[in-house]
Amino acid sequence: MTVGFEFRSAADDQEFAAYLSRAREAFGKDPYEPGTLRGHGLASVAVGRAGVVGGGLAFPFEQYFGGRAVPSGGLAWLTVAPEARGVGLGGRITEFELGWLRDECGAVVASAWTPAVGMYRAWGWEAATVASSYGLNPRELARPTGGHTVTQPTAEECSALRDTLAAEANGPVNRPGWWIDWKRRVTPDACTLGVVRGGDLVGYASFTHDQVQPWGFDIVVHDFWYDGLDTAPALIEALAGRSPQVRQIRFRRSVLPRSAPLQWSLLQYAVEEQGWYPWMLRILDVKGALEARGWAASMQGRVDVEVVEPSGTARPYRLSFADGHLRVEPGGAGHVRLPATTLAAWYAGGLPLRRARALGMATGSPDEVGRLDSLLGGFEAWLPETF
Repeated sequence: MTVGFEFRSAADDQEFAAYLSRAREAFGKDPYEPGTLRGHGLASVAVGRAGVVGGGLAFPFEQYFGGRAVPSGGLAWLTVAPEARGVGLGGRITEFELGWLRDECGAVVASAWTPAVGMYRAWGWEAATVASSYGLNPRELARPTGGHTVTQPTAEECSALRDTLAAEANGPVNRPGWWIDWKRRVTPDACTLGVVRGGDLVGYASFTHDQVQPWGFDIVVHDFWYDGLDTAPALIEALAGRSPQVRQIRFRRSVLPRSAPLQWSLLQYAVEEQGWYPWMLRILDVKGALEARGWAASMQGRVDVEVVEPSGTARPYRLSFADGHLRVEPGGAGHVRLPATTLAAWYAGGLPLRRARALGMATGSPDEVGRLDSLLGGFEAWLPETF
């Protein structure tokens, strides 16, 4: 029971500092530039008789789904003091933050990175995809096909290319200006290079150097964008060619999607892959979320679904779709029935309903389940930003 606790935005710098102290105890480090995240979002706290016993950070942004930017937000650094755990404070803090994102910022979905998938699932979230980091020996690269030259791109050129490519996946953040500046400050030693084809920037990477004993260094890639399979090897070769002292190229977690280009780009596949934890998604407004994202323009028709909330309440919706848009109305026969958690994973492109049906995570006829899957349009679930 959470009786006796108040959930609110940090009232002043003293309460914010108390939350940061709790976060440091839980994570062993401070959030990355927490003042920036607070300034562009919400620093929530749970306050009891002993003072601040927990809190978290929430910040609004847009995420691409189906080629359209959808109002969203991120939750991070959820913290509850050890002596206050086990009474539901984490869930209440999260609901307070989600309410702020929904009511004050207009968010219809929300994202978080967490290993606590069971706890978040009980709150209505579901895993969209699992992130991985990759390491490769540059001497295992295939030679690029040619036609690319290395360049030092401007920030504006990088943003334009990233915005174009980000819309081709489900999940990338439509990075606001403050986000870009924040990431630059938290990785002040980052370098950027790009590759050009036909006078146009077609790929870029941002990276840092990690010294290796007794000599040499690894290149650690923080951002990696490319327009096709011929560009990816050219960009990797540009990174490896910076110095004969490059020992390994390491792609940080989630920099590459699950369908990473490495298996199609290497002469010998000896890639080191390390799994991280999942990107989880929560649907805050079923109607708003379904109507905001893009859908396959070739699909036309109607399907009735029933969405079961974590509380057990079942809500029927009639989905009508045509020309890449979807309209949601209450009611219908509920021919396809699924939990809100399954809806979130499907929405992100991480769990086809055919597979969910086979796993017992959804019910419905193969025809109607297949039509809903076809609506997704083949966009891959991928959140390249970590927070």
